[in-house]
Amino acid sequence: MNLSNLQIGAVLVFIGILSGGCGIQPLPGGLKKEDYLNQGVAVRKQVKGSEPKLGLALAGGGTKAADFSIGVLQGLTEAGIMEEVDAVSTVSGGGYAALWYFSRLLNPEENNEGVVAPLTSSDYASQFFRDCIPLKYIEKYLDTDTHKEGVSRHNYDSNLPWSGPCPAPETNYDRDQNGVFSQDPVRYQNHLRGYQDVFAWNWRRPFGYKETTLDQLRVGVEYAGTVLLTLGSIAVNFVPNVIFDWEFPLSTSRLQYQQGILRAYGATPSDCAQRNDYCVGGFRLQGDENWVRTSLTFDKLREEYEKGTIPLWIINATAGENRDFFSALAHPGQKPFQMTSFELSPYGSGSGLFGYSRAVIGDRMPWQAVTISAAFLDAQQKVYPPWVNIMLNPSTLNWGVSLSNLQVHWFQRAIHKVIPGPFYLFHLRSGDSAEKYVNVRLSDGGQSENLGAYALIQRKLPDIILSDHSADRSGKMEDVCRLKRGLEREHGSATHLYVYFPALDRLNDFCDQKESEQGYDIFHWEHPILLGCITDNAKNDTCMNDEPAPGSHFQRLFLIKPAFPSVKSGNKLGVALKGIKDILAKTNDTCKNESNSKACAPSAVPACRALYDGQPYPYSGQLGQRKADSVGGWKYEDFVSCELLGFLMQNSSNGNGINGSDRCPYIPQNDTKWITANSSPFLFGAYRELGRYYARQLGWFFGHGSNASQKRARYREAVAYQDNNRLKPGTIAKEGGKAGTIGDCFK
Repeated sequence: MNLSNLQIGAVLVFIGILSGGCGIQPLPGGLKKEDYLNQGVAVRKQVKGSEPKLGLALAGGGTKAADFSIGVLQGLTEAGIMEEVDAVSTVSGGGYAALWYFSRLLNPEENNEGVVAPLTSSDYASQFFRDCIPLKYIEKYLDTDTHKEGVSRHNYDSNLPWSGPCPAPETNYDRDQNGVFSQDPVRYQNHLRGYQDVFAWNWRRPFGYKETTLDQLRVGVEYAGTVLLTLGSIAVNFVPNVIFDWEFPLSTSRLQYQQGILRAYGATPSDCAQRNDYCVGGFRLQGDENWVRTSLTFDKLREEYEKGTIPLWIINATAGENRDFFSALAHPGQKPFQMTSFELSPYGSGSGLFGYSRAVIGDRMPWQAVTISAAFLDAQQKVYPPWVNIMLNPSTLNWGVSLSNLQVHWFQRAIHKVIPGPFYLFHLRSGDSAEKYVNVRLSDGGQSENLGAYALIQRKLPDIILSDHSADRSGKMEDVCRLKRGLEREHGSATHLYVYFPALDRLNDFCDQKESEQGYDIFHWEHPILLGCITDNAKNDTCMNDEPAPGSHFQRLFLIKPAFPSVKSGNKLGVALKGIKDILAKTNDTCKNESNSKACAPSAVPACRALYDGQPYPYSGQLGQRKADSVGGWKYEDFVSCELLGFLMQNSSNGNGINGSDRCPYIPQNDTKWITANSSPFLFGAYRELGRYYARQLGWFFGHGSNASQKRARYREAVAYQDNNRLKPGTIAKEGGKAGTIGDCFK
């Protein structure tokens, strides 16, 4: 039936009247923001002896973020820092890693001691992070005749202080050996490797141990099946979610994604030493998800936090972005993240827009909160034009979750369900206050603040470690800029906050978008940890005024990023990467084609050393007696990963591993979408080892034996060095490529 303009206008006026009726209702369990944020502080102080001091933010970025975050957690654990962390704030892929970490730590079936007392760092690392080096790297690149700790597949030894090379089975379990691998010691990392494909369906064996480029047929079949199921769900979706706005979760692709995250990062791995049929035909059978689905609750997390056994886990989503075509077209930019960053924690949930409550919205479990935080396909997105939002809902590619907004009267919620489209778009779907939304739509936290830093900034923790691993091949630092601009311009209070990283030359110009064609070269990342600060003093751009007056704001930042140093930095990894480049150039096709492993080995053998997972941070002498480096102010990690170098030996010269826009390896900045859609056990290992390598270096500031005055002195020393040795921006020659000269990598 065609309605005249007058009739349409009358309908819209009627809807407008409905939208204004009944008024806002009290939020169940509602708290003032300050009261919400202060929950648990007094208990933590009583148990630990001091108020929370150290926070860790694991940013978004899909599977790449998860892989790098697992490495960061490993490095911090081995350096004794995770025992000191008071809060972990996660977004999207960073949440995958945190789900894995807290599941291992608290599941009594995996950690019997943990229910009584917290595991020591070395115990946790040796049990859950223990791994072996893929055999192909040992045999092709490490030259076992000259590598004193190397062994071949035929003579690995259970008495070695590390797991050695992986055995031939893809499961890393070898029932025919009497040595270490018949006990299935590396099952946790092997499980993570083999279940990297979060879009695999459970109806077939999703465990896989192939390179991404060798697995295209299976991936193609998998996605063809997904498309067919999506087409089927479109018909079912049409009436409840297109004709009406009931927002039923009918997306098969969303279910597939959720299952993949839980299967890889939540499940307890099968222990093949207990049952041989768990590892058959090169497959490790799926693990048990029951505990994480039913027993890992926010109440459990709160109980353990208040005992002092774990950090506070804050999971960040987005709520309140304009998501229909008309409101998104009228307001195309992102709203201030102070409004839309929605957190779920052991102490409740909320945001600046919807207020804070001691109740977790919708009684969601932590694993559900993680999948919501990772729902990157959703109409709240602002990456693509507004017309994309129109397509997501009818195509069932709308992965977020809508929960009733209890601040809106029940009558308004009931009326909304009977208003047909497109008229429901004008009834309580957008606005700048809670009463303007009939539902709270939750989706990927990266659609508001992707670093996960804001939750820690609000809690005023003095020290924050940022693991920034979203897509940033161009080195534009866009997530840092989003945080910087938001705190300076949109803080919503009388006090503006300023974000500074002295090592990044002209960062203000980047963040003000005055340098749109330039970025920082991720292959000349000369400071493994970027030091910065958040301050209310606009003039403190060197971060040296780190003892502000009472009532003032100052937080130290320690930022880790997937990037590579050059040989000029003096960093051991940079030296090793230069060695790889030299040997590949000398050996030509013999090494590139892997036809002569002896020719490849000389660069990798002296540059790396296998380090048993859980071995203490290799301090040289007493911590307080160590001389400062000439580069950056702390001793760099000597243990460059053999697996990382092995991966680069194989993937830094052939076409499949090289970015065509800048002629450098895809790693350390593979595209987020593609690595999530088609990861591999070997990409997992490379990113994990890179994150581990950088995170261990934070031991110089926070490791065992350090104290507050020592940490402050070392921070000041390192930040002053970085201010005097800044990273200079370079031109981005080609779209999709890095900043700086094309082909200038590993120099």
